[in-house]
Amino acid sequence: MSKNLIKLAQQLVENADEAIQIQREKEQSSIDRQDYYSGQLKAILNSSQEILLEYSQLLKESLSKEKRKTEKIQVRRQEIKDFVKKQKKTKEENKKYKVYKTNFYSKISNFFMEDFTFYISKKYPEYNDELVNQLTIANIRVLSKTYISLMLFSTFIAFPIVTVISFIILINLWIALILGVAASMITFFIFKKYPLYEKSAKAKLIKQELTFALIHMSAVASSGAPPMEIFKLLVESKEYKHLNSEFERVLNYINIFGYNLTTSLKSVASTSASPELRELLYGLASTIETGGGIKEYLKGKADEALVKYKLDQKKYLEVISTYSEIYTGVLIAAPLLFLVTLAILERISPNIAGIPINIIAMLSVFVLLPLLNIIFILLLEGSKTNT
Repeated sequence: MSKNLIKLAQQLVENADEAIQIQREKEQSSIDRQDYYSGQLKAILNSSQEILLEYSQLLKESLSKEKRKTEKIQVRRQEIKDFVKKQKKTKEENKKYKVYKTNFYSKISNFFMEDFTFYISKKYPEYNDELVNQLTIANIRVLSKTYISLMLFSTFIAFPIVTVISFIILINLWIALILGVAASMITFFIFKKYPLYEKSAKAKLIKQELTFALIHMSAVASSGAPPMEIFKLLVESKEYKHLNSEFERVLNYINIFGYNLTTSLKSVASTSASPELRELLYGLASTIETGGGIKEYLKGKADEALVKYKLDQKKYLEVISTYSEIYTGVLIAAPLLFLVTLAILERISPNIAGIPINIIAMLSVFVLLPLLNIIFILLLEGSKTNT
């Protein structure tokens, strides 16, 4: 294309030189030869016009080609930018999939107790399997053998630590030994029951969020969003702190392990701490497999959960009303009457069973009343989580 443009430009220059030469000869020639030169100038002018038309056409084609090349380059640049962003996003997402993280105390526990832990795991495989199931359901991100090592090492070191501290304080070896043994037993018991406690606590917290999550899911499904997008939107909203870990597991099974949606739902349901969430996920998987309406299923579950939530709240208000009456009688009126009675008895006799009345009053006000209030708060929290 550029060679053709240069050739046409040279032809225009040659025509211009020839026209100048003919014009000079015309001026010096006689009158009868001027018509001849005029015809030659006209022919050169027509030829120059044709060259200019061809030149402009070629120039337009050249410009259009350059424009198309520029557009392609811009598209490629945008594609490169999108690719780079996608890679960065993938790297950030991959960072979130690191589940198990070691710490210094775990390393020490494994160092001292690893061989004994493997021995116990081989001799009692049923306990190891049960522990794996409990840790998975409770979402405790520790390997089962590491957890056993932590339990054994903590139980072992609790005895000398508590024994030495007790002996320094009490200066009594037998009591210190008894307290050391008790501390080891309590430590072992806490580690043994901790996964069950976490499982129970997580089930209650999921139950509290599930009603509102179902309403959210029903609204998203009503807009025609596919099931995968429903879970993705709920995770991105970050409104459900305890349900998010379960929904993230659903997405991870699909995006990382390549499960289909129904298999992913069933896998998460089988290791969920909440019976309500387990029922929801199994039902959703069954609805998808049978070709049922997800929108209708979620709407029905949301309505059912909302009715149950209202009944639970009504029940909780009745419990609170009962507790308020008990609190008024036991922790407000009774202490006042008790202190008035002690004041009257002090006038009659300063001691009760050999204990000074002022000591009894101080213990009642500064020890017994706070302890009863703490017990009452725990009862309220327990009734709240149950409803």
